[in-house]
Amino acid sequence: MKKHRKLSKQHIVKKKYQIRVQDELVPVTEEVYLTYYRMRRRELHLQEKDAKHGVFFYSALDTSETNGEDAIPDLISPRVEDIVVDKLMAQRLHDCIKQLTDKEQEIIDGLFFQEKSESMMATEIGISQQLVNYRKQKILIKLKKLLNL
Repeated sequence: MKKHRKLSKQHIVKKKYQIRVQDELVPVTEEVYLTYYRMRRRELHLQEKDAKHGVFFYSALDTSETNGEDAIPDLISPRVEDIVVDKLMAQRLHDCIKQLTDKEQEIIDGLFFQEKSESMMATEIGISQQLVNYRKQKILIKLKKLLNL
């Protein structure tokens, strides 16, 4: 049987826990020490996981002059060029519509700007729905020629 030797308080060495803060060792409790190193290991684990899966942070592109997030393309907002082209095309279309006869303008306005059905337009102007459709097709061909498309 082994004999256990009783250690006096002098012989028990209490472990000192320290963490490095700004190149200085700071004494802390065991609980703080363990928590700190668990958090540090978790952070390293997440960085390793991100690297493994190819995760890239735009902040890695930061310089003293620019923010890396500024390099992210805005795919949701329309480009300025597209807005300008749309406005120019809309203006050109309105100019071409002004060249139509009053009856043609009435049909285009009703069908496309007031979103009326061909049947509703037919009832309003007193002609058949088929005739409204025929005239609409003729007007669209005329507008295409005026727009040079």
